[in-house]
Amino acid sequence: MATATQDTEIPEATPSDTVDHIVTVSRRTGKGFPLRRTFLQIREDNGDIRPGPLAPLVAAGDRRGLLLLLLLLTKASAPPWDAGLPAAVWARALGLNLPQSKTATSTVSKIWLRLERYGLVTRDHRRRMAIVTLRREDGTGVSYTAPGETGDSHLKVPFALWQSGPDDDHRWYQVLTLPELAVLLVARSLGDGFRLPLEKGPDWYGISADTLARGIDRLGGRGLLTTDKTYKKAPLSPVGYTAEHRYTLAAPFGPIGKQSSSSRPAARTRVR
Repeated sequence: MATATQDTEIPEATPSDTVDHIVTVSRRTGKGFPLRRTFLQIREDNGDIRPGPLAPLVAAGDRRGLLLLLLLLTKASAPPWDAGLPAAVWARALGLNLPQSKTATSTVSKIWLRLERYGLVTRDHRRRMAIVTLRREDGTGVSYTAPGETGDSHLKVPFALWQSGPDDDHRWYQVLTLPELAVLLVARSLGDGFRLPLEKGPDWYGISADTLARGIDRLGGRGLLTTDKTYKKAPLSPVGYTAEHRYTLAAPFGPIGKQSSSSRPAARTRVR
């Protein structure tokens, strides 16, 4: 808390205050914001599957980039799908604790630059402020449109990511690791009781089996993901059986209320 020369307390916005205000001014209805499934995984016209832009973010360990993109998706809720805030505000929202404006500007600018290189945003400057505009989540650089209006398959990311947490002093976005965030997004795209074979992670999402395993284990440890383990007879298995794991998100991120329709990822049914 800063103190004026006359010992008058000066109220300062916290990261939580800043994120709360961003959610409020977005004027989004419902309990979350949309995210195209192509951010996670792209299905070609011939049926082939390839990872979406989430993969390079995870591979680079770019947790800040992922959170800043999700925060922009929260705020930019209407055409022209852009947001203009001082870099220090974005930095405070992410909890970067960068008191010097030049440091905040440099750090946030580098994050936006990385997202721009992934084809997820574009930037312009007006009156020394960066105006960041969304691009379609598949990384093609195509102009953004609301997925619900164009009929594109998408998931909903709950505002609980920003507004709730494990205790009174922390929000989920502040404590979830990059593997946990990645698994959370994948889980929201698949529905309740989904399968996620770890060995398929690189092909389906461009995410290693180890990273998926860490995300699943840590979400489970926090009580955010439940596991239903069943066994099947397998005469050719060394132990005579195989185990199948099915996962369901727990509050405040689930259950979604829609059962996973397939053991394969990228279900075509839209989540509204």
